[in-house]
Amino acid sequence: MSLGVPLRKASGSRFPLQLRALITGLAGFPLQSLTHRQIVCHLSKQLRKMPSIARTDLTKRLKDVDQLLGAHKALTQLRNARSALTKSGGTMASIAVAVSAMVTPPGKGRPAQVAALNRSAFVLLSSHMQGFVRDLHLEAAKSMLKGRATNVEAIAKLVTPRNANPHSDIIDQMFAGIGVYNLMAAIKWEKCSSQVVKSRLTQYIQERNSIAHGKAPSIAKSRVVQFKAYLQLLAEHMDEEVAKQVKKVTGTAPWT
Repeated sequence: MSLGVPLRKASGSRFPLQLRALITGLAGFPLQSLTHRQIVCHLSKQLRKMPSIARTDLTKRLKDVDQLLGAHKALTQLRNARSALTKSGGTMASIAVAVSAMVTPPGKGRPAQVAALNRSAFVLLSSHMQGFVRDLHLEAAKSMLKGRATNVEAIAKLVTPRNANPHSDIIDQMFAGIGVYNLMAAIKWEKCSSQVVKSRLTQYIQERNSIAHGKAPSIAKSRVVQFKAYLQLLAEHMDEEVAKQVKKVTGTAPWT
C-alpha cells in the first residue's frame, strides 16, 4: 500500500510510522504488540469505509440545505423577538426580552413565515439526490468499463432515461446498464426494509413534483430534516452496494 511518502519504521517496531495514523481503532495497544493479521484486518475495514467521490460531493452539497435550515431558525427567532418587543412596549426590560427571544430555540415557526424556506430546502434535497445518483452511476461505469470502452460517459448517458426522476425502477435500469443488478432490492437498513426504502423514495419524489408544479404543499421543517437523513442513509448504502458489486466483477475496490 502506497501512502505517498517513504515509509519509516517506528522505533522498536517493524511497522511503519504512517500506520499509527491509520490504526485508530487499535489505539491504546503498543504498536509492537499488534500482529500482522490485526493490522491487515483493521486496515481492510478502514478501506471498506472509503466513500465514492459522488458521496463525498453529496456531503458537501448538503451544507446548502443546512444553510436553509439555519435561515429557518433565524427567521423564526427574529419574528419572536419582534413580537416580544412589540408586546413589551419598547422599554429596556422589553429589549432584554427581545434579545432573549433571539437566542432561544424557536420551536415551530408559523407556516406562512417559513413555508417558502421549507419548500426550497426540500426541492434542493431532491436535486442533490438526483445528482448523487447520476454521479455514482458514472463513477461506477468508469470502474466497470475501464479498458473496455473508449467513451464511458456516452455509454452511461445512453442507459440513463432522459428527464426522469430517480424512482427505484429508474435507478435499477441505470445501474443494470453498466452491470450492477437489482441495486435497490439490496438497499435497506435498520428498521427500514428495501420495500420501505422504495416507498419513501416515491413519496419524496411525489412531494417534490407537487412543489415544482406550483401546488405548494405544506412542508414542515421536520419533513425536510427527515428527507435529509433519508438521503444520507440512501447514499451510504447505495455507495457500499455498488462498490461491492463492482469489486465482484472487476476484482478491485472502486473507491480506493
